[in-house]
Amino acid sequence: MPFPRLLSRRLRGRVNRTTLRFAGHLAFADLEHVGRRTGTVRHTPLRAFRTGDTVVVGINFGRDSDWLKNIQAAGRCRMRLGRTWLELGAPRIVPAEEGVRRMPWLFGAALRYVVRTADCVELPVVGIGRPGQSARGGSVPWSS
Repeated sequence: MPFPRLLSRRLRGRVNRTTLRFAGHLAFADLEHVGRRTGTVRHTPLRAFRTGDTVVVGINFGRDSDWLKNIQAAGRCRMRLGRTWLELGAPRIVPAEEGVRRMPWLFGAALRYVVRTADCVELPVVGIGRPGQSARGGSVPWSS
């Protein structure tokens, strides 16, 4: 069962800003997406895993998560994973059983049996940004 929506609202703000500092370490990633209503650039901390040309993320707060709706509406996003910015294509929601196959065993087991996440999202890697490149404070080259 995904985390309750109330918990999601409480995690925003200070906790998310603190967690973003870990992006690039221990599978923490910085998902950069554009708000579908405001058009502003948003940054969401996630645990993400890359296997070849695909990145997989557990949908811990359910399919109603704002970050998921934003990337579905835009059909793309960017993610800092490690020291690299990845340009990602249209998301595809898959059952957790399929998504965890692309994760290390321990993270996949925790996602399925502890957090009880029902779904994951797979994002195809469509481009790789330059090392050290950040869109903070600048234009977002992938937005249209």
